[in-house]
Amino acid sequence: MKLTNLIIAGFFLIGLSAQAKTIRATDLGSSVWSEIGKGKLSDVTIEFRQGDELPVSFSTEGDLFETTQNSVGYVGIKKNFWIKLQNNNILMSLDNSTFKDIKDVISGSFEAGSGADQNGGLANALNLALKAYLK
Repeated sequence: MKLTNLIIAGFFLIGLSAQAKTIRATDLGSSVWSEIGKGKLSDVTIEFRQGDELPVSFSTEGDLFETTQNSVGYVGIKKNFWIKLQNNNILMSLDNSTFKDIKDVISGSFEAGSGADQNGGLANALNLALKAYLK
């Protein structure tokens, strides 16, 4: 009987370790992003909770642009959702159980333009907008 219980416990632990790792978006650090970028962490779920505020920085580099001053803005999460990075696929879920290709769950756009202060005149800012909507 003890051997049977030990075998069942072993299979249970193996099953737990085979599951994808879940990380809160607010806990993501540069080391995790580095592992994802290098392909070392290819099966991970990132949890975004309503009310979370995530710092976002913007940078540019290349032949035409470069960032001269870094700034950080914050993105507020309006609804719980999960992003799963699995075998070079990006999947999304609104309930953490049914995951679909991210393109089947959301649509959106990236827009760029320029803005001036309230009195008009020359543009004094480059405005970038990322828009995302549930399908």
